[in-house]
Order: sequence, then structure tokens, then C-alpha cells
Amino acid sequence: MRGLVSCGAVVAVAVLAAGCGGGSTQSSPATSAAKPPTSTAPPPPAIVAPAQLKPGQYPTKPHEPYGTAGAPAAGARLEAQQLAGYVVGPWQVDSTLTEPYLSTYFVIDEPGLLAQFGPESIATAAGRHKFIDGFVSARESATKTVLINGVLRFASPEDAGAAAGEMNAAALQLNIRGAVPKTVAIPDHPDALASTYDVDSRGTKLTTVRSFTAHGPYVLTQLAQSTAGLDPAIALVTKAIGAQAAAIEPFKPAPELPAVPIDPTGLLALTLQTDAPRNSQNAVYSGTGALHFQSNPVTSSRVFQDNGVTAFARGKTSVYRAKDPASAVNVANTFGKEVSVDGTETADPVPALTLSRCILLANPKQFYCVAPAGDYAIEARGPELKDVHEQVAAQYILLTAKP
Repeated sequence: MRGLVSCGAVVAVAVLAAGCGGGSTQSSPATSAAKPPTSTAPPPPAIVAPAQLKPGQYPTKPHEPYGTAGAPAAGARLEAQQLAGYVVGPWQVDSTLTEPYLSTYFVIDEPGLLAQFGPESIATAAGRHKFIDGFVSARESATKTVLINGVLRFASPEDAGAAAGEMNAAALQLNIRGAVPKTVAIPDHPDALASTYDVDSRGTKLTTVRSFTAHGPYVLTQLAQSTAGLDPAIALVTKAIGAQAAAIEPFKPAPELPAVPIDPTGLLALTLQTDAPRNSQNAVYSGTGALHFQSNPVTSSRVFQDNGVTAFARGKTSVYRAKDPASAVNVANTFGKEVSVDGTETADPVPALTLSRCILLANPKQFYCVAPAGDYAIEARGPELKDVHEQVAAQYILLTAKP
């Protein structure tokens, strides 16, 4: 969960490290061959029987397999979620850009939502050119450097080109605290349409560069802000455009939005759903897409790679699929250690789940629990510890119980 579910420094993996090494000695001709090397890694944790758990009123039977979106609006939302795995995170452009900024991530399933991180006139311009969907990621550094990077999909390259031009024109017409934007060139990207302006923020000059680049049926959009002048902001945008143009190439836009699959991994059917979802919830993402929801995506990326995290479901609980049970234990342990910071208190673990960990968070004050479940790691949170225990118990049953 964003702001809670984060992966800090990679912890030493006792579960795995114990099995590294081992070997054999070369026997002499007069003796039999040495025994083959053996692993000292402990076996994966045994699955806890459902009867030992207390899920309360939460469901413990998987949802029937999901089909397809069925309607264009639903398909746009699903495709926007899938785009997350192809959008370059700001931390990939500059590793110091890990702090949440604004809402941090934006699932854009209709053009009006672009106003969540930019002027309404730019959103209106996008809406005039057959906008379909998009995903945007925003982060800042401790020194208040900001980068917003995103991909917006349009119906055709022609629509994307027209939208980029009109969105940039709208940006140039803005008046931001008395500052009037002016056109600026982006090195190595002559097709980028960009503007810049300076404003004063509590005695510090903030330089902003806003850019729109048509790339096939997409508009690659960036906003960079620097306290060190124009050149660093332009450098961020330059690097982001190059990285994003490469990252979007493997993405296959849906020919028909109603046909977009709801649950291509099958993981959503095994995940507790939230009753009033935002458009980023009750959804599945790739392991790469999951990084946009982490409080420290740089270290999360290493943990996900080391442990083969390939899928992430975001419902009432959060579920990560790792490559094997030992890796799921490592992911859960890492999450628990990351959240256990100053100001938190240890809480009782989930009954019967000895590898679970629960913590009382300080701000906002709520309980957070994490636990491995076979190949998966589970996270849950809420104001009442008993309820969070029940969420984890139900989620554990959903993931591990045999049909």
C-alpha cells in the first residue's frame, strides 16, 4: 500500500543464505566418490490449515474467474492500470526522486483527471483529441527537485500529434503567480514541445519545465522542477523522454477496449476486494507497475528483482506474487522491517501465522500487518487490529487453501 508498503534496504536473507555454498571434496582413486553437495536451506514454511485461522466475515472462496471489461470506460481504466508497467518512474531518471509528490500515481481513464497534476486547460486540450487513457508517476527529492512522467494514449498518431501541440499551446498561455511561460528546446528531442517559467517559493526560485512529445499514438508528458535553475530541469526532461520512448515500445494497446481482460494474472480473483475502490484499486499490476505504489521504489526494485515479484494485486489487501515460498518470506520480512521505524509500536501478530508481523503506525494511527502465504506476501491495514488480523487470515486462506 502506498506510503506503507515499502521495501527498504535489502535485508540479509537468512532463509536463503543458509543454503548458499556447500560442496564436495575430491576423493582419491582408492576411495569411493564423495557424497553430492547438500543444501542446508530450510524447507518453505508449512501451510496453515484454514481451520486454524479466524477470517471473521471476510470471504475465503475465490471469486469466479473474471472476463473482459465489457464497456469502453471500464476497458480504458484497465488499460491505464496496465500502462503502469511501461511508465518510467522518476526514480529511474534520478535515484534521489523517491519521495511522494502530489498523489504520487495517477490512473488516467478520462481526460479530466489530467487536472489532478496540471492546469485544467491542458486537460481540456487533451480531451479534444480522442484521448483514451494514461498513467502518470510523480516523485520529488529531499531537495525539492520534482519530476512527473507519464504516457497518455490517443486514438491515433495524428490525434497524439494534435494533442501534444494543443496541450503545449495551453501551457504557454498560463499565468503562474505572475510568471508567463516561454518556449524552451529539449536537447536530443527536437519533437518535444516544451515551456519553462520561474516562480518564487518562500524565497527560493523554482524553475519548471513542462514538455509534451508525440510518440506514435502516445503523448509522453513530463514536468520537472528544480531549485538549481533551468539546466537541471531540462536535463531531467531530456533523460525522461529518452527512457520513456524506449519503455513504451513493448506495450500493445488494446484494439477494442471492451475486450481488455480484467484479471490477466488470475491474482485478482484471489484477492480481497475493497467496497468503494478508487480507479487504482481492485486491480492487478505487473511487478514493474507495482513500483509506482511503493514508498521507496529504488530499494523495492532490488527486492522485487531478487525475489521474482511478477504480479501485484491491489484491493482491500495488497498481494505480491514472488517466485517461491522462500522469496515470499523475504519480501514479507523486508516490508515488516521497513515499516518498523521510529514512532511505531509492535502489535500482536496474526493468530496461527507465526511468520506474520503487525505494527501500530503513528501517522496516521492504524495497524499494519504483513505475512507470507506460499508464493505470496500479504499486506493489510486498518484502525482495528482484530479486523486487520481477519483480513490477513482470509487473504491467507484465499491464496493457500486447496479447492
